[in-house]
Amino acid sequence: MTSNPGEKKTSSPSIVGSVLHGAYGDYYEQLVCLKHLALANPASTVELFFASESRFKELAVYDYSWAGGVRMWAELPDVPVTSFHQFQAHDLELQKDVLSNLPSAIRERPDLQTRRLPWLEMRPLLPLSPDRQIALSAEGQERLRKTILEEEIDRSIFRKPTIGVLWRYRSRASYAGPVFQPPAEVLVKRYSAVLRRLIEETGCHVLVCGMKIETTDANRQRTDNKFPSYGLDLPASHCTHLKGLSWPLEVEILSRCTAALCHLSGFSEVLWLKRPHGVVLTASSMAYRIRLLARRMPFFGLLSPRGISHAFLRRHTESYLYESLRREMFRDRLES
Repeated sequence: MTSNPGEKKTSSPSIVGSVLHGAYGDYYEQLVCLKHLALANPASTVELFFASESRFKELAVYDYSWAGGVRMWAELPDVPVTSFHQFQAHDLELQKDVLSNLPSAIRERPDLQTRRLPWLEMRPLLPLSPDRQIALSAEGQERLRKTILEEEIDRSIFRKPTIGVLWRYRSRASYAGPVFQPPAEVLVKRYSAVLRRLIEETGCHVLVCGMKIETTDANRQRTDNKFPSYGLDLPASHCTHLKGLSWPLEVEILSRCTAALCHLSGFSEVLWLKRPHGVVLTASSMAYRIRLLARRMPFFGLLSPRGISHAFLRRHTESYLYESLRREMFRDRLES
């Protein structure tokens, strides 16, 4: 049932199942592909099954009206699924936590064992049109409103230039560890200097995601124990460090900023999917950058000569980051 944009669609009634799994960004990208599948095959129904209960609760803010149903994976035997559209079926965690616990009659389906890769299916869909985005439901919009209040964000800041900052500095134990990255304290000093200059010149407000968060039992799964307790050195009147209350809603908040300064991660990939302009990638893991390039994903303009130069060749000095952010902040003015 895989389809390509532009080809003539043929539909046959069926119930297609898919187990969503991985990190938050993986879930979102799988959802993009599955929504396209559902819209391209209106005679069929796509049923979604979550591998993780915490992800199931966090991502409940999205509009799933395009799907037949949204459930936890344990309910899969209760749904008359006729075929599967399963991503990364050979993933060891998926095999151990989900697939090995399903009845053999389901587990042995050939299409449940097919190695589908979401980035291969998503690539021809980019950039995403508004109807292909994963949008918030009405309940999600209400939760966003409440989260903005809880984050102590004054909505009036969006009437002037805003800069979102996504901090993701991986540990050395991570596969995407900080190889060829400056030390974290160097980056904190650099970003603080660049953003203070932009605040002084433009009066912008800065929203920082992924920093200045104390990990507790309540937020441990959401923050993955990777958010530091330190933050950027910026005036409190022009800076808000978000509290890590909700992954999808913080994506929504940063997507409303005029420009964004990001380390590469699933969060920044989804941010780019929502707004391919205005996202400045910086000081990211070399392993992560190479993986994106190998997959030929056009995130952050990475496939263009300028994008490759930005990601691999340029030194991200204070002056270079200042010019990059300022250009994105005033892109509309420059292009008019």
